[in-house]
Amino acid sequence: MFQGIKSLSLAQQLGALRKDWPEGQGQLTKQGLSWLVALRPTSLSRTYIIRLTYSSLSAWPQVHVVSPSLRELAGDRKIPHLYCQRTIRLCLFTPWLREWQQHQRLSRTLIPWAKTWLYFFEDWLITNDWQGGGIHPVAA
Repeated sequence: MFQGIKSLSLAQQLGALRKDWPEGQGQLTKQGLSWLVALRPTSLSRTYIIRLTYSSLSAWPQVHVVSPSLRELAGDRKIPHLYCQRTIRLCLFTPWLREWQQHQRLSRTLIPWAKTWLYFFEDWLITNDWQGGGIHPVAA
């Protein structure tokens, strides 16, 4: 709970994702919430399929790009602004700064943030300079 605001349950998060991103697909299982959605940062961009997973209210949600392969697009370069280079887990918020809280809708935070991250990724592919700001984590 954050300043008296109740956390959203995984079912509430799934309902919000279905309402705000009806083109996506998701489900609740005993492993938690899983959501797949296609994102296109600009009208000139390629389409990316992302997977958002949220296992429980005691864990942080995670976002990965399913396709296309960011590693292939990056070539031999290390991709900036990831939590994990191996799994290509996008760095969308800084947990210790409480930039995302359990009472916030994933559909209005992490999904739009992933779209913005992909915009800056495409720019980085061309310029080799990350313009997306943020604190770069030390990716494992």
